[in-house]
Amino acid sequence: MQLTLSVFLFIYLIYIAIFLFFSFFNLYHIVHNGFVSTLAYVITVGYIVATVLALFVSYYFIAQVDWSQTIEIFNFKGPIFNM
Repeated sequence: MQLTLSVFLFIYLIYIAIFLFFSFFNLYHIVHNGFVSTLAYVITVGYIVATVLALFVSYYFIAQVDWSQTIEIFNFKGPIFNM
């Protein structure tokens, strides 16, 4: 059974979409309710910077992969299966 690598890309994109949805939802609540202190502001900005940096780094590595290649998951060509 062969599987293309693009399946893993779609799974990763779904994960990123869910992560961004929850991040925007949480950031909206932080901005809507106001910052309690300057430390909360610094942590929020640090979270945004770390998220954007992680997205750029993952894009850098994802762009180098040939997603049309296939991998073989199950190899049923052994001596047991040739009966």
